[in-house]
Amino acid sequence: MSPDLIPKIDAWWTEFRSRTDDLDQHFLQGKKWDLPGWIHDHLQVINPNLMWEFGPAVRGRGHRLVITPESRRYLRPLVQQILARAPQIDGWEFYAYRLPEKFERTESIIQARTGGNVSKTFFRAEVDGLNRIDLLFLSRDYAGEDDRQALNDVFVATESLLGEEVLDRWIGLIEVAHWDHTLDEPQGIRNLKSEVDRLIDQVRNTLPDRPYFRIEEDLSQWSLYKLKPEEAEDYPGQSDMYVGKSMISRMWVNAHCGESFDSVRFSEQGEVFCYIKLDGTQGLDGTEYVDKGGIEDHVDEAVRGAEVGRFVGGGTGLRYSYIDLALVDVDRGAEIVKRVLREGNIGKRTWLQFFDADREAEWIGIWDDTPPPPMPDWDK
Repeated sequence: MSPDLIPKIDAWWTEFRSRTDDLDQHFLQGKKWDLPGWIHDHLQVINPNLMWEFGPAVRGRGHRLVITPESRRYLRPLVQQILARAPQIDGWEFYAYRLPEKFERTESIIQARTGGNVSKTFFRAEVDGLNRIDLLFLSRDYAGEDDRQALNDVFVATESLLGEEVLDRWIGLIEVAHWDHTLDEPQGIRNLKSEVDRLIDQVRNTLPDRPYFRIEEDLSQWSLYKLKPEEAEDYPGQSDMYVGKSMISRMWVNAHCGESFDSVRFSEQGEVFCYIKLDGTQGLDGTEYVDKGGIEDHVDEAVRGAEVGRFVGGGTGLRYSYIDLALVDVDRGAEIVKRVLREGNIGKRTWLQFFDADREAEWIGIWDDTPPPPMPDWDK
């Protein structure tokens, strides 16, 4: 996080604390107040893409404030920093995600946000090839798969019933269709949360019962991949990769298919999937390495020896080379990676980056003077 944001964050919380009585009167007594304008002037100066929502407290009497970047998940580290600096205020709770709601409140939320309802809606749910849960909502009232009102209604219903965190991390496709009566009866939407929770547990039960660094090599199933990247001036992420390999097939496919990625869908051990990115135009002259395989071996030996992670894949791109890691401790793992690569005199343009949508904007330079890596245009 940029250091110049800290004064803005602290100013927001100072302003918030000074206005809690006004907020009480606004929510409890209907006192008129331009709340959106106040939020714009004090919270959204930190970042204009921060969204917000007030509601009743869940752990006691009082109110809650949710600060969320919604679909701009790369801003979630910023939200965590904002909440980490929040003061303790009696009667107030602060959250980074919209919380799950009961069905009765969900109906009110849908009515307020879309003007629709889901009282006659059913659903089917299934796990897809990326360990996400796809949802198909059905109703005799739906015109078909392009029914925009229905799509808006069920999206709000999904977020409200499951909570924003489950929506972000676990939900894949959300689709609607006209339902013609069949023998395969779908479930009523009231059952959505229990069914999604069941399928999440089902996915988790398929994941290794130990960290990947404890999995013996002969149990690993490695796959090879070929891609066809388009030439460009530079390449954010791993967008120039043309050949790759991985011991975790679904994880690798998710990381390279353009869909939102979350490490929790591929590890039950708290591992974070990340990668070392090396600029191949610099070559390996002047380093301790003959080829990328030597770098892989050196890094893998170090992180496995420290029991913080292991090498799980990688690849070669038009400009960059990649070494994929699963780390149970990112901070320790990053320090080990930096030490190892510095000892090998790796080039300045070398970074540790992350697959997770929440961490896509984060990077760790191997050297103190490593420049920023190429990044996507987040606002496109």
